[in-house]
Amino acid sequence: MPLAIGKGSPGVLHGTKMYLIQDDGGQVQLAHSISAGLDYPGIGPEHSYYHDIGRVTFENASDTQAMNALINFTKHEGIIPAIESAHALSYVERLAPTMSKEDIIVVTISGRGDKDMETIRQYMAERGLAND
Repeated sequence: MPLAIGKGSPGVLHGTKMYLIQDDGGQVQLAHSISAGLDYPGIGPEHSYYHDIGRVTFENASDTQAMNALINFTKHEGIIPAIESAHALSYVERLAPTMSKEDIIVVTISGRGDKDMETIRQYMAERGLAND
């Protein structure tokens, strides 16, 4: 689940009530993700509402899980997903083994990984994976 749901609390940011990573005084705290698009300290008001009424559940993925999924997907499908999308692919890797072969999973790969190539290259080089 997003950090703002799991460890956050309701607060106001940009004039909107949402779940936020904040301290006891309501000061917004920094968020971190290897993905530049996911380091926002909150989730939007619609997602917050859907969570509160039980209409959606959220799952999380660590940077390592997302990058492993990105590497696996690229190797097997020949598509470089954006790091944001790789977080969803990480959940698919955990979900698929619990499902029957008749079940269908749909994932939207909503971004292009070419814009993340420097981050991907650096991540792989730091872990000795650059030649994989």
